[in-house]
Amino acid sequence: MNGQASILIGNFRVGWLRVDPALVRGEGGSLSPAILVPGSIQLDPRETGQTIAITEMEAELILPAGAELALGPALGSPARVSGTRSQAGFWSSIPSSPVEHPVAFRFPLSREQVRLIEDHAQRLGDGQVPLGLRLYVAAAWLRQSENAPRPGPPGHPVAAATGLAADLWALQNAKVESLELRLRREDWTAQVLPGLGADEIRLIAVHLPAASSAIGSEAATAIDTARHRYDEGDYRGAVQACRDLRDAVADHLGADGKPIAERVGEKLALPADSPTRALLDNLWKTLSDLSSAAHHRQGRQLGQAEARAGVLIAATVVEYLTEILGPNSPAV
Repeated sequence: MNGQASILIGNFRVGWLRVDPALVRGEGGSLSPAILVPGSIQLDPRETGQTIAITEMEAELILPAGAELALGPALGSPARVSGTRSQAGFWSSIPSSPVEHPVAFRFPLSREQVRLIEDHAQRLGDGQVPLGLRLYVAAAWLRQSENAPRPGPPGHPVAAATGLAADLWALQNAKVESLELRLRREDWTAQVLPGLGADEIRLIAVHLPAASSAIGSEAATAIDTARHRYDEGDYRGAVQACRDLRDAVADHLGADGKPIAERVGEKLALPADSPTRALLDNLWKTLSDLSSAAHHRQGRQLGQAEARAGVLIAATVVEYLTEILGPNSPAV
């Protein structure tokens, strides 16, 4: 399925941006992941004296929010394409027929953004994967273009031998419609994910708690702190933040020294042999054993592997707690 968006000057269409979703691909691997969106700019024929030139087009990569492309968040920095590599330095219409110019938007992504995109695709099940392009364009009226020292008098300091000279008048009301691309699941799996490094690493997304969740605002802050300290290389600090998370959850749930699994079991009226109790008890004990080390002398020996394991276990625990307690569960 081809996607296309009108290029407009005011309310008048002067061309199209066309993108085939089947050609979208990932590249760069796990070290430098990026999504590449190839396409083409087609300019409609214009009479001599009414030539339109495109000097640059910019795109933001959007994760559509439901059916609302305009409300979706932009990922990373915008990608730009321009006609500077063409002979004239811009793309322009011609009188006789439409003219098409190939372009490619490249969107570099961080690992966190790759996780967001993969989670976005997973939440859609086996359906198509929608991605959006929010677009901007710089256009001009090509008043004059010829191999001569014009505009200017015969004694113009730029000689004709210099090459093509162009007189561009910028148009202030140029725009491009936003474009939604729906990628087939098989193309997403075969062409996008491997190029982003999904064949080298496996990304698992967890939903972190909101400040208003069942485990409280301090827990939400603590998990963010743990992640940030890990990213900064403060591995002992990351594990310490996991301990702060434990304390915040226990206080919010009113555990009063009881095991967390017991307190949650009371809140949810779970039977004593409930597998939920057993799983939560084991997860919490693992998190407690690891995070307690940060307070002791051996905490100096905590490295990247231990800190990473601690942050991942903490994130898994808080997601599990939030799921079983529910977002509006009372703390009493």
